[in-house]
Formats: sequence, C-alpha cells, structure tokens
Amino acid sequence: MPAADNCSPNTAKTPVELVARKVGVNLHVAYNGVYYSVPSDLYKETVIVRATESSVDILNSNGECVTSHKRCLIKRHYVTDPSHMPAFYLSFLHDSCYDGAKLRLWAKDIGSNTFFVIDYLLNKRQVEQHAYKTCMAILQLSKKYGQFKLEAACRTARGFDKCSYGFIKNFILRDKN
Repeated sequence: MPAADNCSPNTAKTPVELVARKVGVNLHVAYNGVYYSVPSDLYKETVIVRATESSVDILNSNGECVTSHKRCLIKRHYVTDPSHMPAFYLSFLHDSCYDGAKLRLWAKDIGSNTFFVIDYLLNKRQVEQHAYKTCMAILQLSKKYGQFKLEAACRTARGFDKCSYGFIKNFILRDKN
C-alpha cells in the first residue's frame, strides 16, 4: 500500500512515540484513550502508531504511513475518516464479526427493551461503528446474568432515559443482591 499523502513529516525536533497496536473489529486503534480509524484492509493486522504532539500517524507492517489524524486529547473519543469504513461494514471479513444488523437481531432475541437500547445506541452515533463496543458489552451481560435480568435492566434504563452500559450493569448488580 502506498504511503498516505496526509502523513505528518517526521522531524527530529518533534518528540515521537511509537507503539504497536492490533486493528480491532471496529477498524480503530487505541492510543492514549482515544480511538483512531484505520483503513479496512488492515483489519486484524498489527500496525505502528506514531504519535507527536499534534498528530497520530498509522504505519503498516512495512513502516509506510497509511493514514494520519490530528491528535485528540478527549478520552474515549473516536477520530474517524469515513473512507476507512466499508459500505457493508465487516460483513466480508469474518462470520463472527458483528455489525449493526447482527447486534439488533441479538438484542431482539432478548427482548423489546434490549432492542430499543441497542437500536438507540447505534443510531445515536454519527458513525454506527463507534457504538459497537458498547453494544457488545451490554449484550454480553446476558451471558453472565441472563436474558431476563438484561431485559429488565434495559426496561428500567429506557424508562429513565439512561441507555448506557454503566447504568444497565449497575442496575443488574444492584438488583442481584
């Protein structure tokens, strides 16, 4: 893959930090609590994150810069280049990968309130993929605590307009006692 034109120059005056990261199912890599998008052809690959005070460059295994992002300092924020997100997100990569449709189907199997929460979270984000980790975390609660408890927690979260992983998990744990 050719080097990206928008990669920042590597000058000796700018301190640089290099870290290796594996590209996850949401096509982002984490650096200092922020998630930066990566081209979809690097899914599951190990890349190098080259960070300076002002930019974050992603280098492929050959050391070529494939994309660059302006550095973000807001924790848990996603910095996404829409061109990195394929039209049919990850459906071509692996059968065990989840997209919005699979997450909604799983939620619907649990119950209408769980479906509402997952659908709400997926629609709330400008880029649907940014909600995948949260949705997966919520749906995984059904494996640990059961579908009935998750559906009840989602009903309560929906009633209080608190559709978040933290609220739902805390409700299940509080209700457990």
